[in-house]
Amino acid sequence: MINKHNNHQAMHYCSYMVAFFDILGQRDKMHRITLPPVGDETSNDDKFKQDILKLYSNVKTFRIFFADAIDSFTKSGIENDQIPEQAKSFFEKLREHPIAYRNFADSVIVHIRLKGDEMKYAGRAIYGVLCAAAVTFNSCMAKGIPVRGGIDLGFAMNIGPDEIYGPALASAYHLECKVAAYPRIVVGKTLVSYLKELSESRLETDVENVNRQIANNSLALLTTDDDGNMIVDNLGDYIRNNLQKIPDIADVVSKAYRFASSEHEKYRIARNEAESIGNVEVLKRCALLTDRYEWLTKYFKKHLPSWGIK
Repeated sequence: MINKHNNHQAMHYCSYMVAFFDILGQRDKMHRITLPPVGDETSNDDKFKQDILKLYSNVKTFRIFFADAIDSFTKSGIENDQIPEQAKSFFEKLREHPIAYRNFADSVIVHIRLKGDEMKYAGRAIYGVLCAAAVTFNSCMAKGIPVRGGIDLGFAMNIGPDEIYGPALASAYHLECKVAAYPRIVVGKTLVSYLKELSESRLETDVENVNRQIANNSLALLTTDDDGNMIVDNLGDYIRNNLQKIPDIADVVSKAYRFASSEHEKYRIARNEAESIGNVEVLKRCALLTDRYEWLTKYFKKHLPSWGIK
C-alpha cells in the first residue's frame, strides 16, 4: 500500500544540500546468485539465503558506518577551540540543525534543509556530511565495499517524512551516477560556490565568524581531481590531521589501497582474457573498469606517503 503524504505537514520548496551514495557492484553480484529451486531442495535453498545475506551485509555495513560517523560528529566538539565564548549559544543551535537520511536498496540519500533563517545554522551540518562521507568511504573501501557519491546544493520540496524531491536530488544523483564514474565522491559546483561565499564573508559578527570558519573547514575537505571535478578528499591533509586519528587508521588506509589495487588487477586480467578470445562486450566493460580503478589507485599512491605507508 502506498503511503500518502501527511496533509498536516506543510510542504515547502527551498534550498537543500543533498548527498546520494551508492554501493558499487551489487547488481552484478546479484545476477550471479542462482535462483532458489522449486521443491524441497533445502540445501540449495539455504545457499540462496546465505548468498543474499552475504550481499546485503555490504549494504548493512555501509549504513552502520555512515550512521556512526554522523552520530560521532554530532556529539563531537572538534571546532570548540575555534569558537569565541560569546558565540557558544549560536554554536549549540548549529549542533541541533537536522541531518536527515533515508536508505533505499543499495543507496543512502542525505539532505539538509536551508530554509530562510535556518541557512545560518546549516553550515556545520553540511560540514558533518562531508566528514562522514570521507570517513565512511575509507572504512568501506577497507572492507572491500566500493562506494560512489554525489553531493550538491539546490532546490527541492519535502514530500513526506525525511523525503524530498526536486532538482537538488537530481543533481546529486547525476553526480554519483554519471560524473563520479569510479569510487569517489564528487561535489557539485553550486555547493562549492556556496561554501566559498561563506568563507569569503567580510562581516565580523560572531555568527559570520563561526560560519566562515566552518566553511573553510568544509573547503579543506575538498580537492580538485585530475579531471577537474571537485571531490571529497578522503585521504587529504585535513582528514589525516583532524578527523582520523584512531590508532589503526594507517591499517584502514592500507587495506583500502590493497582493495583498490586488487580490483584494478582483477579487471586488467579479465580485460586481457576477453581480448584474447574476442569477447567484445566483456572487453569493453573490463577496459572501462580497469581505467577507473587505475585512477583510484593513482589517488591512493599520491597520498600514501603522508599516511606513513610505503
